[in-house]
Amino acid sequence: MHPDLEKLLGRGKIEQATAEQLEELTPGTFCQHKSWGVGKVADWDRLNVKVVVDFEEKPGHELGMKFAGISLTPIAEDSFLAKRLTSLEELQDMAKADPIALVGLALSSHNDRLYLDALEAMIKGTVIPEGKYKSWWESTKKKLREDNQFIVPAKRTEPLEMRGKDFDPSEGLIDDFREARDLKAKVKAVEAIIKDIAAFKDHQQKLVDLADEITDIAKKGVKLQYAPAVELILIREELQSKLKDYTAPETQITVAEILAADESAIPGLFEDLSLTRLRQVLKSFASAFGDEWVDKLLGLVPECNLRSISEIANYLDSVGEKDAFVGYIKEGLQQRTLASDALAWICRERKGLAESVFTPTLSLNVMSSLESDQLNDEGAVRSANRLRDLVADDRKLIPDLIEGANINTIRNFTGRLINSASFDELTRKSLVARVIKLHSNVQDLLNKREQKEDEALIVSEESLIERKAAYDKLIKEEIPQNREDIKIARSYGDLRENFEYKSAKDYQRILMKRQGDWERDLKNAQPTDFSDPDTSLVSIGTVVTLDPSDGEGEKLAYTVLGAWDSDPDRGIIAYLSERGNEILGKATGDEVEFPLGDGETKKYKITSISAYQS
Repeated sequence: MHPDLEKLLGRGKIEQATAEQLEELTPGTFCQHKSWGVGKVADWDRLNVKVVVDFEEKPGHELGMKFAGISLTPIAEDSFLAKRLTSLEELQDMAKADPIALVGLALSSHNDRLYLDALEAMIKGTVIPEGKYKSWWESTKKKLREDNQFIVPAKRTEPLEMRGKDFDPSEGLIDDFREARDLKAKVKAVEAIIKDIAAFKDHQQKLVDLADEITDIAKKGVKLQYAPAVELILIREELQSKLKDYTAPETQITVAEILAADESAIPGLFEDLSLTRLRQVLKSFASAFGDEWVDKLLGLVPECNLRSISEIANYLDSVGEKDAFVGYIKEGLQQRTLASDALAWICRERKGLAESVFTPTLSLNVMSSLESDQLNDEGAVRSANRLRDLVADDRKLIPDLIEGANINTIRNFTGRLINSASFDELTRKSLVARVIKLHSNVQDLLNKREQKEDEALIVSEESLIERKAAYDKLIKEEIPQNREDIKIARSYGDLRENFEYKSAKDYQRILMKRQGDWERDLKNAQPTDFSDPDTSLVSIGTVVTLDPSDGEGEKLAYTVLGAWDSDPDRGIIAYLSERGNEILGKATGDEVEFPLGDGETKKYKITSISAYQS
């Protein structure tokens, strides 16, 4: 025992237990206190029976020997905290130049295991300035995850650990895979193995066994985690390609088998995969579906988003099947079955793969899609937003859309653009201005819109009742629900990447425009029962028959009713509709010209006008 302690013990100044504790706290020893942090024993004051300690924030602090023995814990001279006391600048330089070494030092000073809160307490505010710690830790954490010597926790309630210096890196990588909790995490673990494949230079059998393990896990998980299971199979194939003189078992499950087993899940799979893995999956279609693979792939287009459609088109083009894809798109345009994302693809590829199907009539398809999608489910709204943003942001798109179009198509497109709820007022005016700049003769449509805002609106009594009920539902249910949706979406945070918030705000704009339009229309609405109409001319409440002027094709019959009346299957059209407006005021024997879906027009002669019988 230290001579000074023996003297104190012999004089009865300290007890045996205290002497034994102070034996580990001789002057020059580094120590730690629960409240005062790290310090260095400066001296023993035998006269006053005290220990003098130079703490970080309390140099020269005195403690009673008994209390010092109980409260001070000796620490090694080369430990993290001791270095923080004596060589703070060295640690600060290490934090910048080699943060992995800094964390390693902290862990080695604590049996290679620390909770993140404890690590933060050791570094923040001393080694790293308090305001910079968060960004430093995020950067360091990424580097730690790339170094398989460290086990980085997914939660703060779990410890950060450092494996021993003699550990086998290949075993560490395998352990990371097995400890991963879900399939996505396992995919990342296999990616790390491939990145550090050199660690398995003398352990190829471990990778062979791992590939078999991956196959079993993917088989079991495919029903519950479809996309991650497919990713796991894809990464397994990449892993197997790295093995020398290796032949994969014929019995192992493949991506082609998974695709063939559940076709309904494929659109969602396409959306979840990265571009690289999506392209890998596309290559599996021929194996999955044989001679039908092209048709199977084309059949997925209506359910795919813009990114997936682009990849499908590019892949089919690369394997010589461009004509099949373009033919599919052309048929979809003719039948008006293409969704917004497919139309957006045509617009984006108008100078490329879609050049042959980018015709003036596409402008009307675009407006129809935007109008219908805004009232549909969330997926359709998301799709419509992509098309809407393309129309708004691509300044050359509208000029390209109407280039070569006849005046009827241009006027139809402009009229629908003027009345569209898909764009805010400022954007809508900008888009209409692009059309007027090229075709000043459509300026009257904008003037008519402004004039009609104060004109009387002739409506049927039934449609007025329905519109009032719809307005009440809008005010009492839809708008309050939208406010609540915005509030909930805002709570998810990060509004820049928050689709729920963006979608709710987009829908709010639609609801606000609808409210304003309906309030104006209800104010101007004049209900009628369409009795006793003037049949000398086409007027509201008349039934009109028309024959093709060239004698070819079917006859037409229209019942012209109120502004909110429309039933195409029964030939009922609103007087404000495109065709209603065209025939209104015409007499028997007059000719009218209607636009057709292919951009052409056809003339018809009015053959009879009679009163509508309700």
